[in-house]
Amino acid sequence: MLEENLSFTILIIFGAITFLQLLYYYVVYARFSFSKKKKAIAIQQVPVSVIVVVKDSASALLKFMPRIMSQQYSQFEVVIVNDHSHDMSELLVKEYQSQYDNIKLVNLDSAVSTIRGNKFALSIGIRCATYDNMLFTDPECYPTTSHWLEKMAENFVGQKQIVLGYSSFEKRNNLFNRLLHFDNLQNAIQYFSHAMIRSTYRGDIKNIAFTKTLFYAQQGFASHNHLSCGEEDIFVSRASNKSNTAVEFSPESFVLAQHKIPYSYWKNHKMGLYYTRKMNTLKNRFLLSFYSIINILFYVLLVLAIIATVHDMLFLPITLGIAALRILSQYLVYGAAARKLNEKQVIPFLLVYDIIFAFMNPLYYFSAQIYHHKFQ
Repeated sequence: MLEENLSFTILIIFGAITFLQLLYYYVVYARFSFSKKKKAIAIQQVPVSVIVVVKDSASALLKFMPRIMSQQYSQFEVVIVNDHSHDMSELLVKEYQSQYDNIKLVNLDSAVSTIRGNKFALSIGIRCATYDNMLFTDPECYPTTSHWLEKMAENFVGQKQIVLGYSSFEKRNNLFNRLLHFDNLQNAIQYFSHAMIRSTYRGDIKNIAFTKTLFYAQQGFASHNHLSCGEEDIFVSRASNKSNTAVEFSPESFVLAQHKIPYSYWKNHKMGLYYTRKMNTLKNRFLLSFYSIINILFYVLLVLAIIATVHDMLFLPITLGIAALRILSQYLVYGAAARKLNEKQVIPFLLVYDIIFAFMNPLYYFSAQIYHHKFQ
């Protein structure tokens, strides 16, 4: 009798945790996964400043510059901030300047600043931008089409002052690359979905747009200049409101990282996002942290529920049915998003990747709190 009561209790808790996950899938994440992109209706193309910070990026610029300068757009400039490069970056940019009159080069060779990370260079680029509408990317990435600028900029209509875009990685045939793509997909599902329920908490600095007016209204990055990260989450979360943020996920708007991503870089970036999460709103911190907790609890309780009900012909089918419903729901919601974001290669092993990150993400979170000096 005692064993039966224990089995029933574990099954009830397991069912409750699964129900909470289903709410996330169908109430929050489905908003993005099953949405259809509505074409923004702009009276005319707005002028745009594309802002790029380069630091010893000569090899990346060889592929990046032709993709940027071939954008099919009527009026744009490219503001390149050279952040103390020691390679051929400056010479390459000057070579393109001789061919195009819409490239502006800003050198920071003698600049001295106590601002941490990339924010000082970005702030200088913003100050030098001619136009109010600004689009940001990274020289280590490249637009997948010549309509990237057009697709991102067409969202600057009405009250929209922030546009969240999608960036990914070139596909490579190794496990780490597949894990990168799953983690990137999951992050995109979360920040796109939160933006669509008017609870924006971050963007991707490799593919994001916002206005200079909004930037200065928020006093730039002043509230987190002392941190080496935060430009893509702290600023966006504080500058966004219920009506000024748009999401752009058409395939023409994607950018891809062109080089192999080192594990150390990815880990530090991930830890930085976890560290700065404490500066987000209480609502967003709760929604994100609670999902991580119930995700790991699902797998722990699934094992316990199977062990507790393995000899019970009544409870075992219920346990397996609950698990099947949750797994099927994840494949349905994540699969739809993966097809939308051209990440279909992760679909066959979604469950495996999710289990890995369910246990890895808390480790990165606690590591960020322990090694917080890296970001201060």
